[in-house]
Amino acid sequence: MDRKSIRPTTDELKHFIPLQALSEQQQVLLAGVAEIRTALPKEVLIELGSDDNNTYFLLQGTLVLDSADNHRREIKADDASAKSPIAQLRPRKYRVMAHSAVRYLVIDNAYLEDIAQNHGSASGVEGYEVSGDFQNESSAFEDQLSTLLLADLKQDRLKLPSLPEVAIRIGRALEDGVSDAHDIAEIIQIDPVITAKLIKAANSAIYGRRNPVETCSGAVVRLGGDVTHKLVLSFALRELFQTDSALLNNRMKALWKHSTRVAAICYVLAKQDSRFKAEHAMLVGLLHDIGVVAILNYAQNFPDEAMHEEPLDRAVHNLRAEIGSMILNKWGFPSDFVITALEAEEWMRNKGTAPDYCDLVIIAQLHSYIGDNKGRHLPSIDEVPAHRRLELGELTPRMSLKILEQAKDQIAHAQSLLNI
Repeated sequence: MDRKSIRPTTDELKHFIPLQALSEQQQVLLAGVAEIRTALPKEVLIELGSDDNNTYFLLQGTLVLDSADNHRREIKADDASAKSPIAQLRPRKYRVMAHSAVRYLVIDNAYLEDIAQNHGSASGVEGYEVSGDFQNESSAFEDQLSTLLLADLKQDRLKLPSLPEVAIRIGRALEDGVSDAHDIAEIIQIDPVITAKLIKAANSAIYGRRNPVETCSGAVVRLGGDVTHKLVLSFALRELFQTDSALLNNRMKALWKHSTRVAAICYVLAKQDSRFKAEHAMLVGLLHDIGVVAILNYAQNFPDEAMHEEPLDRAVHNLRAEIGSMILNKWGFPSDFVITALEAEEWMRNKGTAPDYCDLVIIAQLHSYIGDNKGRHLPSIDEVPAHRRLELGELTPRMSLKILEQAKDQIAHAQSLLNI
């Protein structure tokens, strides 16, 4: 179709997080070379696998992103995720199509790099910088951290412990249709530690203490293939929440405690709602802050800043969502994991009438903060749209959910399962 190309204003550029790092002079220069384009519904903006040298931002309307494995996500112009580039990894991991009439911004990265390098300083732009609005400021530490982390992520050099081979092989086996408990057990048994944890889980209160199972295949039979896979992944993820830095060790321990608490609450909430799978919800909850794991690992490169809470807190706040979603996308996790990592801190998130796993994580986090200083400046559970979508019922006098207060033992059992 015939597109009308116009130039953006500097105010329009300032709406997007990566471009906020530019000086006023740089924004004026960029406004002179960037283009605003329009597209009609069903028009393709970006082809899957394409490798053009542009950065795209959504100004108005709704886009649909389809990945190679048929996962679909939707981005609206008023979503928090729309403040970052669309399908920024190259080759492109998504086919991007207009769902409604849209206006979008196109920036040639060659111009962006020239403006950033030759017309003043602005670190980390190049269409990939991730920042946020923590007291409306960023720092050199944050810019350096994000530049280092995102460069490694883009080049597949991300410094995180790898998922154990057993978790990867089970996933592949289930995708290939392997369902025999003995075949699955043979894969698991290459890792004696995970084997022992799985047998212990099968005999736990969560899955009913019937006649105890003593073999890995017996555990798989009791749990089923899908639950087994989710549990093996959950056990394997514990290894990611590690750091060699004594300075950051307490932070990582606190992050694991928070993640397992949220995962356990998600599990219990999902158990009471047939629209969700409990073990899947638990895994989504466990991974919602995986971006923080990466940030803490990379903060070891900046020991002076890592010693001080404020700059590290700011970096975590500003980077966690985008980093986490990019990691999970790189690892090939389904879209509900990616979306949750991106939007789990958007308390007033309002995505239609049907609830999703991100809603579970939002409620689980708010519940986990009750009685904690972190919860003082957050909305109450009954104020967020997720509460309405999930139809969670009344609150107690201390503003927690009655259904969760009545399920304290179940939450404790689920959390202990992740700490076997």
